[in-house]
Amino acid sequence: MTRTDESIRSTLNRVVRTFTSRPGSARDTYHARAEAGAGLTATVTEGDWSLNFDMPEALGGTGDAPTPGVYGRATLLACLAIGLRIEALRTGLPHARIAVSMECDCDNRGIFGIDEVPPGYEDFRLTVEVDSDATEVRLRDWLDRTLALSPWLDVFHRPQPVGVELRITSPTGS
Repeated sequence: MTRTDESIRSTLNRVVRTFTSRPGSARDTYHARAEAGAGLTATVTEGDWSLNFDMPEALGGTGDAPTPGVYGRATLLACLAIGLRIEALRTGLPHARIAVSMECDCDNRGIFGIDEVPPGYEDFRLTVEVDSDATEVRLRDWLDRTLALSPWLDVFHRPQPVGVELRITSPTGS
């Protein structure tokens, strides 16, 4: 079912009012689990959703599913595209189309610990395209405000605390 822009705007405004009047209602904890499968595959489950991953043949996988990197980049791009649309609808910014694209540079030696190369991206570049009659000043304000609100862009910008617990179990039959 596709919702109208007005219906979406109404829902977003209601959520903002709720989160403003009851900040505790905005808190959440997400639970996801990844399990390695045969070869270099993994399946991630969160709630009712399951995502399959594989590595390309060049790295020992079969290439039968997207890599974690494909999903990671897709996650950032989708988060930005949807966030831009949310902010456009909330603020009444006229627009017909919003698209976000990315180019990333990396040195894959990093994932193998070769030559002290970091495992992440060296840099990435985003391009935002919008069909709009709004002024450039208004569009830049909308873009800057939305980028500052993006949870996945925040993951790239701000170090996040990560706790790791190791649970050791016995193999079946031991």
